[in-house]
Amino acid sequence: MKHEIETVAVRQSIFAGLWVCAEADLPMPAGVPGPCFDDDMWDFADVVGLPAQWGASELRFNFHNVENPVWRLVAKEYSFALMAPTHPAVAHLPLAYRTARSIRTCSAKFGRLAGWLNWLSRNGVLSLAQVGDRECDGYLIEARKVRDRNTGAVVRTSGDGEVRATTRPVIELAFYGGLFPDDAYAEGYLPWKGRHPGTVDGTSDTWTAYRTPEVEDELLRPLLAAALYVTEHIAPRIVELRKQVPDEAPASGNRYPRKPPIREFQQLLQRYVRSGIPLPQIYVAKVVERLNDGWSAEDPLLLLSLSHLAREAGFRQFRRPWLDELRPLFEEAVDQVGIEYPYGRDAELIRRADGEGEVPWTDPVSPRDVALQMPMLVWAAAVIVVAAVAGMRSCELMEFERDCCLPPEERAPGLFRYRVQGKLIKGQKLGGVRDEWVVVKEVWDAMRTAAAVTPTRERAGRIFGRFAFDSWSNQFRAWVNGHAGRRLGLDPIPDGAVTLRMLRRTLAVEMAYRPHGLMATKFALKHLHATTTEGYTRRPGGAQGKFLAEVQSLEETRNVEILVEEFENFQDGIMPAGRGATELVTFFEHIDELVKEHAADETNVLMNDTEILGLMRKRASILHVGLANYCWFADPSRALCLILAGSTDTDQPLIGMCDSARCPQATHHQRHRPVWAEHERKQKVFLGQLGVTRKLEGPRQQAELERTQRVLAEIDAAGADT
Repeated sequence: MKHEIETVAVRQSIFAGLWVCAEADLPMPAGVPGPCFDDDMWDFADVVGLPAQWGASELRFNFHNVENPVWRLVAKEYSFALMAPTHPAVAHLPLAYRTARSIRTCSAKFGRLAGWLNWLSRNGVLSLAQVGDRECDGYLIEARKVRDRNTGAVVRTSGDGEVRATTRPVIELAFYGGLFPDDAYAEGYLPWKGRHPGTVDGTSDTWTAYRTPEVEDELLRPLLAAALYVTEHIAPRIVELRKQVPDEAPASGNRYPRKPPIREFQQLLQRYVRSGIPLPQIYVAKVVERLNDGWSAEDPLLLLSLSHLAREAGFRQFRRPWLDELRPLFEEAVDQVGIEYPYGRDAELIRRADGEGEVPWTDPVSPRDVALQMPMLVWAAAVIVVAAVAGMRSCELMEFERDCCLPPEERAPGLFRYRVQGKLIKGQKLGGVRDEWVVVKEVWDAMRTAAAVTPTRERAGRIFGRFAFDSWSNQFRAWVNGHAGRRLGLDPIPDGAVTLRMLRRTLAVEMAYRPHGLMATKFALKHLHATTTEGYTRRPGGAQGKFLAEVQSLEETRNVEILVEEFENFQDGIMPAGRGATELVTFFEHIDELVKEHAADETNVLMNDTEILGLMRKRASILHVGLANYCWFADPSRALCLILAGSTDTDQPLIGMCDSARCPQATHHQRHRPVWAEHERKQKVFLGQLGVTRKLEGPRQQAELERTQRVLAEIDAAGADT
């Protein structure tokens, strides 16, 4: 079969000889044309403005991956048409896409198309005209299987999203059949009768929003606490420690004598002995390398960093032939002062994360740790903080440059506004769009220290560059759960999945559902909400508008869920309390009557939950959640907070100023009782501690206590009312 495939004559394409980048309007450096359509390898690595998130493999289209040479040309034409939809040969196709797809998208589609074409070849199909429902259904079964790359064994079943992505190019090939009429699907044939790939395998055609789960609270708490501890207490000290590490080669490092420089090493070792400083130790990987090279595990010089000493003595490197003559000098010095990692020996004391005393911020470390491991720790912690607290996407994080932290703006005495500048990638043209985020101080500090440990010449000036968050988070977890984390008093991070999307989703849920949850204990959540919102809407359609829309959608869902829960409490005889309770009960009675009318009408189907939600959605839209009450913001002119502020022309209450015991639009519910009970307890303690001289304060606090007790009594009475 392979011989038959190779002997088929390959036709001439209508795109032959065209430069892909020029036709796709991809910017290239002067004098660099980029790949030609006729090339079997398209490499887009030289395109100007490529996002850091795109990997090298995503920029190379190796058409040799398609086994059939005829279909190799089909794959080229399909990829070209996706990139250059305005080409005359593509523009007249009725079903062709009218918007150019990105290089990354086209690369992914080409890979899936190659899988489809190769599956056909291996199953004896030599022409696309032979493709029918039997072949499509067979490939769909195969697409559901995820195989081990080495053994080919099925390891799991593909998810719905994977199946959609895999089957999409199979259908799209029919859209572009006019480009390769001699070897296209049969006229009028659409795989799976043209149904959307989401329904091909029986899954829903409707996209279900927000499938990304949240990070478990038991995992997020120690993870975020450790990341904040590192960015606030460890990272600034790592920045200072890195300044102490010299370059690999000293200025006088051209000397590389053949004979052992005994005098230079003798003088160096005498300085170590006189000062009582241990000799430098090598890193663990080098020890393993020496053992593999035949060193004895009992050798007293096994841990000694010879190259470090050579550079201190003014030589480029330590030559192995020197060791025999210099060994007695080294062994004598080791016997007197020992061996220890050279950096961090006099580390500053800092308070442990658990508050149990003070410890050095680091154990002694090797130059390799300072150069590689410690920066990785800072980068990982910074990414976790920024993703968890600001909700930024990976493509945005990867674009931040070393000068991204703008100077703080003092908006009022002692009040600063912190901003970072970056680049938007998602949904933008190639090269992205410059933008700014308004962030909380913790995020700004994390970004600043991460930039400080990033070498100037690496990653094209970017702080993080392209990174694998799974790898960074796993290394960070291992560090926290290891000796270093235990020594610093950090809580261990349990096993569990953590991704940047999950952190972003968790922030949205925290802001919408949990105004007094984990994030509120770490940050001023209202300030976080404000900075995130401002950062996302600094320019219309800018930075993270989709995230804000997600938060607002979650808030709407939360409000409906709260209203349904309170309606069910009403049906069970548990009533709301507060001055706004009468209106809310009237609304619930109206809903209850509608439900009963529909239930009694035999011509109508009993109202289902969806219909009830529809009736409640309008009422839920005016709900604002407070710490100790619900605000039903139906009429701004009646809102006590706005009346006290002298502004009743706004569409939002000042929930932080709410005096819910007096506001006619506020209600109290059973879930608010613990807050009021704790407030009562604190007021009693405060009153008991007032001295006899506090004559004015006593009556005021007594009145406040009586008001709190009245609210508690109303909540209890409403809960007991049947």
